[in-house]
Amino acid sequence: MAEIRLEQLRHVYSQGTPFEKVALDCINLTIPSNQLLVLLGHTGSGKSTLVQHLNGLLKPTSGSVLLDGQDIHRSKQALHETRFQVGLVMQYPEYQLFEETVYKDIAFGPSNMGLKGSELEEHVRLGANFAGVSEELFDKSPLDLSGGQKRRVAIAGVLAMKPGILILDEPTAGLDPAGCDDILANVKRYKEETGSTVILISHNMNAAAAIAERIVVVCKGNIALDGTPDEVFARARELREMGLQIPDATTVRLLLRDKGFAMPDGISTAQELVDAVMALKGGKN
Repeated sequence: MAEIRLEQLRHVYSQGTPFEKVALDCINLTIPSNQLLVLLGHTGSGKSTLVQHLNGLLKPTSGSVLLDGQDIHRSKQALHETRFQVGLVMQYPEYQLFEETVYKDIAFGPSNMGLKGSELEEHVRLGANFAGVSEELFDKSPLDLSGGQKRRVAIAGVLAMKPGILILDEPTAGLDPAGCDDILANVKRYKEETGSTVILISHNMNAAAAIAERIVVVCKGNIALDGTPDEVFARARELREMGLQIPDATTVRLLLRDKGFAMPDGISTAQELVDAVMALKGGKN
């Protein structure tokens, strides 16, 4: 699997005009293979701009994007190959469904890779399986599906290309809690079973706490925090100053600590909170 690295990455929109805006400023970031990284930041922080550089949708104003040590913009062929290695699921990807059937929509990406016949079918079934799309839907029109089903079909189309690096921009936006849980569970399963790197943009702090191995917080075009969920959520005051919430479990931990209870650090999920409270009571799970 692949490692991706950003070196002194800078991106300026509308450079040289009255509307010039620095979206990213000298970003240095290494994402090793087989890591599940959650990217956090308030609206306008630069996180979506950042991930659109990872598969070459945007070109840096200056700096480099390196995939396994090679600049992805070194040639047109390299950039073309990068877009199959680095799969990007944009926000509300269901609006990009356009084929006559679910099967054809999932097959679109692998077909562009030159896959045919049984190999193409294998990729389509793999993508559908990891995204939670039933094969019973293959002959249906995407337009006849529910919102959650459309979202899964759109994700399946990217997974069917078997990207070594999978990027998802707010994949649970607008879904109910059950739909959110399903999407995140499938993403985690894809990472674990394929060894791929997963980069997830999310505003859902509870989801981030539950799924992330590493969290990077972007603020005003710079990396403000980078660490494990425990390390990042321990800096609750800084997160709030950046306009971000913290996980519900962390909020409760801080409230209990303020009331004099000896609550340990590193609580960011509901189960960790339950375990800590039970320990205080001297009880057992």
